[in-house]
Amino acid sequence: MSKKMSNAPVYFTVAQIQFNPILDMDGYLPAIQEKMRITHFPDFKRESVQQLTIPFASSSQVGQAVAPSFVPRARCIFGNIEGTTEFVLENNALALQTTAYDTFETFSKTLLDGLEIVHSALQLDFTQRVGLRYLDAVLPNQGESLSDYLTPEVLGLALKLTERRLSHSFNETVTLSSKGKLVSRVIIQDGPVGLPPELLTLAPHIDSRFTQFNGLHAIIDTDASTEPREALNIGKLGHGLFALHDEIEKSFVLTVTSTALERWS
Repeated sequence: MSKKMSNAPVYFTVAQIQFNPILDMDGYLPAIQEKMRITHFPDFKRESVQQLTIPFASSSQVGQAVAPSFVPRARCIFGNIEGTTEFVLENNALALQTTAYDTFETFSKTLLDGLEIVHSALQLDFTQRVGLRYLDAVLPNQGESLSDYLTPEVLGLALKLTERRLSHSFNETVTLSSKGKLVSRVIIQDGPVGLPPELLTLAPHIDSRFTQFNGLHAIIDTDASTEPREALNIGKLGHGLFALHDEIEKSFVLTVTSTALERWS
């Protein structure tokens, strides 16, 4: 069992499991919604988003500009009463996102329980991608510096060009292994704590401890994923999620200092 930090820096967590596409999902939604409601996700919203599609040029179109198009895509959101945790269901994926993270055991169990609900209605055949992403906000106290919290390797020149106002500093490392792909980013900015553009329209309510901060801070954005196509196996998915979490935890520990871990423990 992982230990919950008393002052944890995590302010947004999302995990997604992709599965075989279900084009006609409308008929299954009432059964899914009722079970989500019983498991304390009673808030229901249905949205239509526009997905950008860039087609490949045919042999007769070589040398010509092929216009991209926007394809409408429906998604359903099942949220808790507090508005801090949500399932996002699309025709080929289920995601769980939260701004009230507890422990990974609790988070992963909630995700897999939600997948069981979807599977009981849709009778899914296979999964083909599993991803896990954490956003941690490093907010120094008064009299402290980001160098107290982050290792020199990810600070760049952010704390050295002091005669200028920092717009942003970005550090990214991408690694591959038998366990999947790991993307480790550190973004340093001067201003309020925010979210990456691709998450802005989806994120639940962020805790005021983070939104009220305005000043020099860093966001540790760590994303791990694996893409094997396999027959649906809830138990195996659980082990895969823990493996991704272990990779993210290793990256996190290498990114922050022992002082930071003490502050957050």
